[in-house]
Parts: sequence; structure tokens; C-alpha cells
Amino acid sequence: MMSSQNHNQAESLRRAIENLINAKLHDALSRPGGLDRLIAHRTSGVASFAIRQAERQLEESITQVLEPMMAYDD
Repeated sequence: MMSSQNHNQAESLRRAIENLINAKLHDALSRPGGLDRLIAHRTSGVASFAIRQAERQLEESITQVLEPMMAYDD
């Protein structure tokens, strides 16, 4: 059975992943050259503000999930 904390972490992680996917889809489909921007992001790391924010949110969510595990290992 999943604890409330685990459920909240999983939900946060799921939302962060969906947010990143949505940001990339929106960027690719909303303006001309969107696919070229996504390819450029893959090769150079340059991305729109929305994508960088979504990536940061995902990194924070992953950190929240992994921190207890890392503390347990120490």
C-alpha cells in the first residue's frame, strides 16, 4: 500500500513530466519552426523559457523523490 507521502511524490513527479511534455508540444506546435527548435534544444541545450522552467520543475520533483533515498544510504 502506498503511503500518502509516496503518493504525493508520485503525483508531483507525474505532473512535472506532463508539464514538460506539454511545454515541448506547445512550443513545437504553436509557432513556425517548432520542430527545428526542439532539435536545436536536443543538440545545443538552448530552449524557451517555458521549457527551461518545466525542466527545472521536473528536476526539483526528482530531487524530492530521491532525497530520502540518498539520506537513507548515508
